[in-house]
Amino acid sequence: METENWMTNLPQCLQNIPIINLAIPGSHNTMTYDIDRHSDIGPDAEKLVRRFGKWIRIFVSYWARAQKRDITTQLKLGVRYFDLRVAFYNDKYYYTHGLLAMEWKNPLIELIKYLESHPLEVVILDFQHFYDMTTLQHIEFQSNLLDLFEKRLYLPKDGLLQDFTIQKSKDINKQILLIYRKCPKEFSNPFWSETNWATPWPDVTSTKKLEKYLEFNLYSRRPGQGFVSQCIITPSGRYIAFRFCSSLRSTAKRVKNRLRPWIEAQTPGIFNENTRPKINVILFDHIDLSKGEVAKWVIQLNHKLDS
Repeated sequence: METENWMTNLPQCLQNIPIINLAIPGSHNTMTYDIDRHSDIGPDAEKLVRRFGKWIRIFVSYWARAQKRDITTQLKLGVRYFDLRVAFYNDKYYYTHGLLAMEWKNPLIELIKYLESHPLEVVILDFQHFYDMTTLQHIEFQSNLLDLFEKRLYLPKDGLLQDFTIQKSKDINKQILLIYRKCPKEFSNPFWSETNWATPWPDVTSTKKLEKYLEFNLYSRRPGQGFVSQCIITPSGRYIAFRFCSSLRSTAKRVKNRLRPWIEAQTPGIFNENTRPKINVILFDHIDLSKGEVAKWVIQLNHKLDS
């Protein structure tokens, strides 16, 4: 399957389905591919890491790095939803997951270049968490995002989320949906908020419990709302202690193998209050495993709507 232009190659009938009703591959903690043993400890790190990070940073990096490939490679693999965590550190904005990754801007410039050469592809940028940021820093960061993306953003002022399709993206030349969660109440949020795109957090260490969680929480989805199914294990301190020299990548392999039947049984599409909710974004750690086959499983679900 060709994944670099998968939205472009969808049948026309699917290009007129709202983005929130398509099956979309997502990457968890997208920007952590830059994390290594030399990375600074982030403000989101647990107390144990902050206390002993100088000596155990190499092991922490194995669990903090949720993706191995850069954003352009992820895009080529078919990822269209990106989970982003940002911290303010030493007067700059960095991506973070226990350890600090790169500064915020350069990967997003790569994203823009990709979209310029792939004009029918649409992406969702979900700024999930912010750390050590004041209200003024939120205002500055939002202004930076607006300046960087300019007219490429489809914002709430432009229309309803359920009206945004690949075809509409082409017609109005807007390729980016940006979700800005936990926005300070002191000022209005120009972007989509957490109420527009639900993302229940499993917080489990068992693949069996994860599958049950995903199925149960899908029923919390509402029509007109985007939805993220987080196919991830959240390693606890105990979980890591018994696998100290392992990594998040090995855990992601187990999750992938366990959840394949569940994923392939899903169907995207439009639903109403009286029918079973359908999937939208399916998110994974280490999306590149087995040459990105998870993304292919998710993309293929869309063709159930064309049968």
